[in-house]
Amino acid sequence: MRIHELTHQQKEFLKRILDVEELPEEEDVASFLSSKGFTLYECIGCGKLVFHDNYEFWNLSECCDDNSKLTKEGLLCEVCYSRSPENLKDWILFKPSWVKHVDFKRGV
Repeated sequence: MRIHELTHQQKEFLKRILDVEELPEEEDVASFLSSKGFTLYECIGCGKLVFHDNYEFWNLSECCDDNSKLTKEGLLCEVCYSRSPENLKDWILFKPSWVKHVDFKRGV
């Protein structure tokens, strides 16, 4: 996909994230992001375009930050990951570090 194929909103989003004035319209989006040190992914669940700047994920399809998850199969965007069995398993097995066992039989 070439940059000129992106919507106006997506182009403005990229300019803001990359802090640039102009985008090379004829360049491939993945190549351009790679030249800036970013990695472009496509969600394996819904096909949304998400890129990573070595700090956080950015959803290019919806022009927002994204809590995506890299899995063995590929990237899941925030919405697809929230619906995944892996996320459900994480919530079921989650035990906060601040939880302490209380013995009510001991008394004060």
